[in-house]
Amino acid sequence: MTFHISGILTKLLGWLMVISLFFAFGRVAAQSLRDPTSPPPEAALAGSGSAGASLGIESGAMTIIVRNGRPHLVIGTRLYAQGEKIGQVRIERITETEIWLREGGVLHKVSQFSGIRRRTVTSPPEK
Repeated sequence: MTFHISGILTKLLGWLMVISLFFAFGRVAAQSLRDPTSPPPEAALAGSGSAGASLGIESGAMTIIVRNGRPHLVIGTRLYAQGEKIGQVRIERITETEIWLREGGVLHKVSQFSGIRRRTVTSPPEK
């Protein structure tokens, strides 16, 4: 009789472990994962409130590609070239590291890499 009761207890404990693992994994799967391609939340706090930020074009979160020798700004699945409008904002100029946007007569520059400046390095004079 004791053998039969211990077998029942073993099965009951086994089922309790399975049920507890099921609920534990359910909590882990319910956690939202951060999109690795989006900028960190700190970058949104440092936004300048310019025309680029109002369109979702933020420093470090834009893509510039060149097609047929013309640079294009990629927003979502659309390509925008120089002179085109995105809402009320006109793209004035696109370079490999920044874009210039004109909104209501005001020109805004949005850098692709904030904090990084491009400069020409001169070599020291030869002796």
